[in-house]
Amino acid sequence: MGNDRVCLFLMSYPLQARLKILGRADVLLPGEAPELAQAVRPQGAGAVERLLRIRVEGYDWNCPQHITPRYTEEEFREALGMGGVPAP
Repeated sequence: MGNDRVCLFLMSYPLQARLKILGRADVLLPGEAPELAQAVRPQGAGAVERLLRIRVEGYDWNCPQHITPRYTEEEFREALGMGGVPAP
């Protein structure tokens, strides 16, 4: 509650790519930003309870050298029980 700094690591193991996003976040109730709450609500989903807004201050694409692919897409789909579902 006393520190608004955030860091997100977005990984793509198949592509061996990693994006690091640095920023500051604040929590909003839907009534404080009704347009934003409506925009992020998936169609047919329930009500939005709260929003996390991140003001991006920096980003970095990290070197793929140390990103070890652990599983193939087929192994991952099998683990999720999606073995027979074709990839998008």
